[in-house]
Amino acid sequence: MHTHILPAADDGAQNMADAMRMVRLAWKNGTRTIMLTPHYRGAYKTNTPQWHRENLDIFRRMVADEFPDMELYLGSEAHYEIDLPDRVMAGDVMTLNESRYILLEFSSISLKSRIIAGVSEMISCGLVPIIAHADRYEAFRATENLADEVLEMGALIQLNADSVMGKHGAQVHAFCHRLLQEEKAHFIASDAHDVEHRPPQLRDCFLSVHKKYGQEYAAQIFCTNARAVIENRRM
Repeated sequence: MHTHILPAADDGAQNMADAMRMVRLAWKNGTRTIMLTPHYRGAYKTNTPQWHRENLDIFRRMVADEFPDMELYLGSEAHYEIDLPDRVMAGDVMTLNESRYILLEFSSISLKSRIIAGVSEMISCGLVPIIAHADRYEAFRATENLADEVLEMGALIQLNADSVMGKHGAQVHAFCHRLLQEEKAHFIASDAHDVEHRPPQLRDCFLSVHKKYGQEYAAQIFCTNARAVIENRRM
C-alpha cells in the first residue's frame, strides 16, 4: 500500500535495476500486489502524473516478463502543504489508483492542529485521507486521542511494518500495538525504499499480527482493505 519502488521517481529505487531487485524481494516475501506511491513533495513535484504513468507503463512490462502475476498500481505519497487541496483538485497529485483514497503525509514534528487541518481539507475535497506511517508522528504518540479524532473525521490509518515489529524503539512499538489492539489501524505497509535498509518485506509482520490479533484482522489490514482502495470501494 505504500512503497517507493517506481524507478527514478524519488528517494526510493534510483533506476530500473534497483526497482526490479525490490520487486523480486517482495515476490519472494509473498507479495503479489504493489501500490507504487512516489513522493509528492519538494523537488519531486516536478515529476508530473503523466510522467509517472509513462514510467509505470515501461516498468509494468519489465515486471510482467519476470512476474506475470504481479499487480502494480500507481498513486502518490502526498506531503501536506497549504496548497495541496488546490493541487489535488487540479490533477497535479495522484490519488491511489485514481480512487477517492489519498495517502497523506505530514512532517514528523507536525502539530496536532496541522494534522487535523490537513485531514479536514482532504475530506472537503471529497477524498478519504489515509495517514501515511502514523507511527512516525510525535503528535499521534503524545496525544492519545488524536487517532480517535482523525478516525471520527473519516480518515484511515497506515502503520509501517518495521515500527510494528519494534525496529524504531519502545514508544513507537507501543503506539502501534495500542492501535492494533483497538483495531484502529487499517493498513500495514512496508514503505519500502531499497532492498537493504527499508526493504519491501511484510511476511514476518503479517505472521506476528496474525498470531497476536487473529486471522480476520490480519487479512483485513494486509489485504482486504487494500483491495477496497484499489477498487475504490467503501470499507
